Amino acid sequence: MTPTRRRNLDCPAAIRRSGYRAAHRQGFTLIELLVVISIIAVLMALILPAIQSARASARRLQCLNHLRNVSTAVLANSSKRKDRIPGYGHFIPVFPAGVSNPPPSQVGCQPLGMVNWVVECLGELDRADIYDRWNFQALPDDPGNIALGKMNIAALTCPDDDTAFDQNGGLSYVINSGYAERESFYAYSAAIAAGVLPSQSIVHMYNVIPIDWDGDGEAPGEPGLWIDHEDADITRDTGVSWLHVQSMNFSLSFAEITDGTTNTFLLAENINAGGSGVWSDPAPPNCTFVYGVEPGLVTKENFDDPPVPDGVSSLPNDMKLSGENTPFPSSNHFGVVNFAMCDGSIRTISDEIDRKVYLKLLTPAGSRRRFPGFMAQDILGDNEY
Repeated sequence: MTPTRRRNLDCPAAIRRSGYRAAHRQGFTLIELLVVISIIAVLMALILPAIQSARASARRLQCLNHLRNVSTAVLANSSKRKDRIPGYGHFIPVFPAGVSNPPPSQVGCQPLGMVNWVVECLGELDRADIYDRWNFQALPDDPGNIALGKMNIAALTCPDDDTAFDQNGGLSYVINSGYAERESFYAYSAAIAAGVLPSQSIVHMYNVIPIDWDGDGEAPGEPGLWIDHEDADITRDTGVSWLHVQSMNFSLSFAEITDGTTNTFLLAENINAGGSGVWSDPAPPNCTFVYGVEPGLVTKENFDDPPVPDGVSSLPNDMKLSGENTPFPSSNHFGVVNFAMCDGSIRTISDEIDRKVYLKLLTPAGSRRRFPGFMAQDILGDNEY
């Protein structure tokens, strides 16, 4: 009996020892914990890029919607002015006293009322409340107009533009103003910074850009005023929006876009626009995009691919790191820039677009035949971009 009793007494002890070990087996081992952390890290590595990509796509879609609204406003505004596109800026000439027929270098060009194409389209942007309070005859430094121009209008900005989105006076969208002389942009900005009127010869305008297209030894600009109309007319056909001087708007009408409104840029996004902090500023670097050329090297044979200044590329995103007031298309969308066409459609253009195709889309009448020897652009095919 004794041995049997001892075995029966030993059984509860064994059970108690087993329970003791089980009671202390309540956590993960180090290896198990590392495995769980590794799995979570792998899942995060897989999921986070997808989340970021989805957010980037949503911001780009919002940008497209904003750009569509702005382009619709420009087109609606044009319908009120016999289908003429708004001028990129309003200016008035200031002639020197006692000088008859002065050259462009002696004629001042004063921004009138701090008005650009955005101000013209405020009513169509559903902001007639701002337009109705604008003083169109005021000087550029009028505090009332500047205060209005610093108001935050979400439709004018891209959510990926950190310097404009949700910022007072922010502007991400600019209007097509064709071929440009780069040095005049710098001279214009320097004159404004010095508090003096920029001269007519340095304000971005097709009839003062000294390109001798026809090779007759004469070009617009110096030393006289409007020397060669044929040269000026060709330069005018490289962009859709030009100056509005007093009551005269020199921009193109839609009937003059012979390359087709579907194939011509109207607006582009530029994260370097609006550098003055006022979306109403008519300064060309502030509200336009251009294609910089070297006027002295441009000829009738290279209209379709004109020489550019050293170190300059006007193609999308090529100069995006050059800072504010760089008047070339740019964006923070990966590998693309959004554009609005003159028919109101919206296009996403790769920053690897062929240069000659880009120029065909920039110029509204680049395919027009001119005088003998002038090399017009080839007609753009539907499958080229």
